[in-house]
Amino acid sequence: MEETHTEVLVIGAGPTGLFVAAELARHGVRARILDQCPVPHTQTRATGIQPAALEVLHRAGLAEAILAESVPVRGLRVFNHRMEEAFLAGGPAAGTPFNYTCSIPQWRTEQILTAHLRSLGGEVERGVTAERFEIGAEGVRVEGVDARGGAFAIHADYLIGAGGAHSPVRNALHERLAGITYPRRYLVADAAVRGVPHEGDRLAVAISPRGMVMVAKLPAGRSLVLTNLPDEVEPGESPGLDDLRRALAHQLERTFEVEDVRWASVYRTHRRMSPRFADGRCFLAGDAAHLCSPLGGEGMNSGLMDGASLAWKLGAALRRGGRAALLAAYEPERQQVARQVLASSEAMHDFYFGLAEMAAAGQSLTVPPPDPTREVATPDMLDLALHESPLLGFHGSALGVQTLRPGRRFPARTRLTGCEHHLLVYGAEADGDRAALSARWAHCLTVLDGEGICPPEQSGVSARGAVLVRPDGYIGFQAETWNAEARAAFERLFATQFSPA
Repeated sequence: MEETHTEVLVIGAGPTGLFVAAELARHGVRARILDQCPVPHTQTRATGIQPAALEVLHRAGLAEAILAESVPVRGLRVFNHRMEEAFLAGGPAAGTPFNYTCSIPQWRTEQILTAHLRSLGGEVERGVTAERFEIGAEGVRVEGVDARGGAFAIHADYLIGAGGAHSPVRNALHERLAGITYPRRYLVADAAVRGVPHEGDRLAVAISPRGMVMVAKLPAGRSLVLTNLPDEVEPGESPGLDDLRRALAHQLERTFEVEDVRWASVYRTHRRMSPRFADGRCFLAGDAAHLCSPLGGEGMNSGLMDGASLAWKLGAALRRGGRAALLAAYEPERQQVARQVLASSEAMHDFYFGLAEMAAAGQSLTVPPPDPTREVATPDMLDLALHESPLLGFHGSALGVQTLRPGRRFPARTRLTGCEHHLLVYGAEADGDRAALSARWAHCLTVLDGEGICPPEQSGVSARGAVLVRPDGYIGFQAETWNAEARAAFERLFATQFSPA
């Protein structure tokens, strides 16, 4: 049996696994990534990349490639079952240079991520099955069979399970995805359609008394068509053109034309989350850790953001003097985000089928009033928060930062590059502090004059304040006024996360 060692082993080469492996390479860590499938898939699957994920991809140097290969989606256009327009909802996101959702087939997203990983020196090892896991305090031993049928063993300092809902890593942790499966079945297809109004680059959603039909534009004149299946509609084992036409005719009184189907699948949707996202040196990311309804278009996006979070923490621990507190924060941070994403996707599910109930009752379709008992993230995912993170700090009065505070997305995060934390200090009198901090934390912190990035009010501090921005773009610390006490508070917090130079 061949035995090898690697610092980080990633199981699963979907979007989450590919992105975390590429981000680790950018942070200076060469990971091995294994996938059981002998060749990449060519299925459309998840298609929407949200503004918050585009900001993360921009930091990785990937947003421009995604933008070039995708088409924009800016909000919803809702129709009744006769394809008569009822109302518009949503629109361009505010406060970001990436103010719309990108629609792109998942297979193409994975091709872009694979090419990016290869440019950083990484390569997916395909046709490899991980079968046995021995998890210890110092690392993990993984045994399996490679593409040639040979047995292998890999000793990894850290293991990442990104293998989807049936993750072998999560199974090795003896965890399951707890939650519910929604009762409805869905048919989704990559099709060529005619007669669907997409004016203003909007997602078309037709509501009937029996459910909904969603049509999203894809590149090259294709569309992703999704509809719930009534019990009396039973598609074939390999659903195709006739199945899609039959399902649409059951939903809509006046339908649109479907010319061909390149790929189709029938599935159920879920709201599930693993009780644990981490155990010692093992971590779960993406669908291995949480599953949500695709009606909100957030599942793949939250997996990409899981990957960004885990990569900077592992990169810091292995290359920049990061302490154990960083990796310990992965689980509470990402579980808080997962709970927000699950709540948001469930709200979108209820939005569509609440409209279907209106249609069944013979009512005109209108935007449902907001539910004051339910706090959900916006569809662009820019307001996902990490307020439960143990890595946050603040010094001074909370005046003026009720909304922009540690644990929130830094509004100007796309102006920051690199793998380190950034401390933005405002006020010329802080020049000496900036130089001293730059020397003490040179391996993990870049100290900047904040005015060169954005005005202090955009950072949520005074004209003599400071803000710490993490590599994932979240605010880690704020000082309303930067002074000796604020600097001491910052250094106490930062020293719990990094060893000084």
